Amino acid sequence: MKAKSKSMRSKSLMFSFLLLLGFGMIFLSGCSNSQSTAGQDPPKANSSQEQANVNQTATTMIPDTAKVSTDELDAAMQANKGWQLIDVRESREFAAGHIKLAINRPLADLKNNLNQISKDKEIVLIDLNGSRSESAWQILVDSGYDKNKVKVLTGGMLYWNGIISSAGSNSVNNSSSGSAATAPKPEVQGVVGGC
Repeated sequence: MKAKSKSMRSKSLMFSFLLLLGFGMIFLSGCSNSQSTAGQDPPKANSSQEQANVNQTATTMIPDTAKVSTDELDAAMQANKGWQLIDVRESREFAAGHIKLAINRPLADLKNNLNQISKDKEIVLIDLNGSRSESAWQILVDSGYDKNKVKVLTGGMLYWNGIISSAGSNSVNNSSSGSAATAPKPEVQGVVGGC
């Protein structure tokens, strides 16, 4: 009787463990890109044609004049320049934390949302590390936006949050080790329970 009870308890514990593991995988599966710092930030597309377009634009080099550093963006926000901040990350990434004035227009749906992005204002495209922003830059320019008004935040949210320094090290601020990572910029809003 004790052996049968032990066996049932063991199966119950195994079932509970697998159930928790399954829930963990569901909630964390969308966060795997947020852990990457190697420049691998692939966009999602809704169709094979959109995927082909995204892959084609991902290899396009944008001019240096279309790049904005975190310090330049911070200064523009402080000066209230009225730049339009477009975050092209997925909604779950945006919900986990974003720049205060940014609006979320995921790259996969960007072409469908162009009517929500003004052609009259300076535009700064934001993503995790800069790769999706470059694809978004190409989409906007190909759709008739002035390439001199469309900018990309260099290093994306990794640089904005101070996770990666401008020197490219993967360390966060740590005064005891003397790392050179920049301090996180202000105006980041997060939602509890995101990735």
